[in-house]
Amino acid sequence: MTTTPTTFPEVLDSSMLSSFTNCPQLFFRAHIQHWKLQGESIHLHAGSAYAKGLEAARRSFMAGDLPSIAEGKGLGELIHAYGDFEAGQEAKSLPRMCGALEFYFSQYPLQTDIAKIATVGGLPAVEWSFAIPLPIKHPETGNPLLFCGRTDALVQMAGGLYALDDKTTSQLGASWSRQWDLRGQFIGYAWAMRTLGLQPAGTIVRGVSILKTKYDTLQAIIAQPDWKIDRWYEQLEGKISQMLECYRTGNWRYVMDEACNHYGQCPMRQVCLSNDPEPWLRTYYEKSTWNPLTREEKK
Repeated sequence: MTTTPTTFPEVLDSSMLSSFTNCPQLFFRAHIQHWKLQGESIHLHAGSAYAKGLEAARRSFMAGDLPSIAEGKGLGELIHAYGDFEAGQEAKSLPRMCGALEFYFSQYPLQTDIAKIATVGGLPAVEWSFAIPLPIKHPETGNPLLFCGRTDALVQMAGGLYALDDKTTSQLGASWSRQWDLRGQFIGYAWAMRTLGLQPAGTIVRGVSILKTKYDTLQAIIAQPDWKIDRWYEQLEGKISQMLECYRTGNWRYVMDEACNHYGQCPMRQVCLSNDPEPWLRTYYEKSTWNPLTREEKK
């Protein structure tokens, strides 16, 4: 048993669902108690700045700017978003991230990219977002829980409508391409598109590897047929039911297995290694509430 939680979130997104799948205790600490490890990851910071640069360039181009002007605006936004963050010896320094944006548009030019930004509801579908009520009620307010998300763009390619998601990484290869086929995040995009009356053909994932001496890119195209979307949604409802049961009982189980070491290691690993986690939480963590709708943190 754990200490009494604060409140169950009214909005869920794919990253929150993934944290519960990996470890209910991680979900509890991060999204019920709202603890976050102090400091900001270079990978998250650099990736966020890169995404803002891509968004600014695409919006500028869709507004009628020449590709060179649009790319310049994208670089300006990336530089502004990156700020004076210290990258140390990491490859994702500000100059390397600017180079990555330039490399991206050399490989996927705004004007000749075969994946064309789609228009949805009369607007370019850049940073396309959604928030859809679920037939599951919040345990306290009684309001429908919302499932929300945001993809970098919706694009038209080869007669189909795809969600486009851009990733930065340190390594590309066959394993990178294979990891997306059953990624819930992307199936969730397809479910949202279908629910809102669009016809999803699939997901395009573009990766750019950022090393200290070079860049590279790969593109994965994943089909999202109806049967896969239906299976994902069935699992979604079951997963949320498990979350609510954990919330009702206060019993957020510990995985205590390989998930504790994923992606370097779980940010709550040291907390779970402690018989008394409170001193660790007060010393090395801070309160931070993630808002999936605005994609902002409130400390």
